[in-house]
Amino acid sequence: MSLILGGCGATLEELTGLYSAFANEGSFLSLDYFNFQKKNKEQAPIQLVSPEAVFMTTKILTLANRPDLPIGYESSYHIPKIAWKTGTSFGRRDAWSIGYNKKYTIGVWIGNFSGTGVHELSGAEIATPLLFNIFNSIDYNSINNWFVAPKGLKVRLVCSESGKIPNEFCKNNVVDYYLPTISSNEKCDHLKEVMISPNGKISYCTSCLPDKNFIKKLYPNLSPEMIDFYEKEGISYEKIPIHNPICNRIFDKKPPLIISPSDQKTYIIEKKSSPEIQLSCQADNEVKKIYWYINDKFYKASGVNEKVFFTPHPGKIKISCSDDKGLNSNINITVLAE
Repeated sequence: MSLILGGCGATLEELTGLYSAFANEGSFLSLDYFNFQKKNKEQAPIQLVSPEAVFMTTKILTLANRPDLPIGYESSYHIPKIAWKTGTSFGRRDAWSIGYNKKYTIGVWIGNFSGTGVHELSGAEIATPLLFNIFNSIDYNSINNWFVAPKGLKVRLVCSESGKIPNEFCKNNVVDYYLPTISSNEKCDHLKEVMISPNGKISYCTSCLPDKNFIKKLYPNLSPEMIDFYEKEGISYEKIPIHNPICNRIFDKKPPLIISPSDQKTYIIEKKSSPEIQLSCQADNEVKKIYWYINDKFYKASGVNEKVFFTPHPGKIKISCSDDKGLNSNINITVLAE
């Protein structure tokens, strides 16, 4: 998984070479220093991605209203007509910016050859202005035609919140490209309708909904992962009221996901110390209470994002987590003492 986030080392030549495939409808040719001005007839191109996917990616990388646009460039006429992407490595050791048009692909790296990080180093603020300057120097006001959408692409309205097909509650819809039979046809679900009491303190399901004296309201349909992130970062969000406490319905939803400790892992502790292991989970939007069990014995009740710790004993340990909807999940760990 770390590879997706940049956990694999890459050289300036490798990254720039890969981005050059975007400028060639997804077809990759490795760099040939000795045959720079002519095509290498001995080398067969490799199709990395489809022309349709390349065009959609290029469209995204061409947008100017984005977080990695250098400060002061919002209304600058010095931005060349290119697609570009920035990057800053862990510890601010490397500042990257790579861009391309139909004629050139240019890669910029800035950093210390010793690998020492610099606090002010960033791809957006340090490398990208240099990338823009290079493009403006060698290809300013280029008359090259821009990339044209392949025939396999179609356009449709999508919700700007989710990118999915709009639902009746979607207010901000935009026109976007899609690939027939490949792009998702799911309808937008970034909001969900909830029946609540007039005072907004209790929510109802179809099993406990009263005949009258309730209202319908749309709430953000947040995943357990997003709720967990908002809670830990102290970000405010609109919470669904607690479910009717006298309702006995068992919901057909996902059980809480235990994220700490890790399932089927071995934990090594020191015999002389009494280390604690954190119990943590991610639960559904409507869950308010979590119940922890150690080896099938009740341990503690807590809020969904409340920090809970326990002192493990050597051996195999079963950890269970139940929510206030009656849903349960289990993991098993092994503890060794040294």
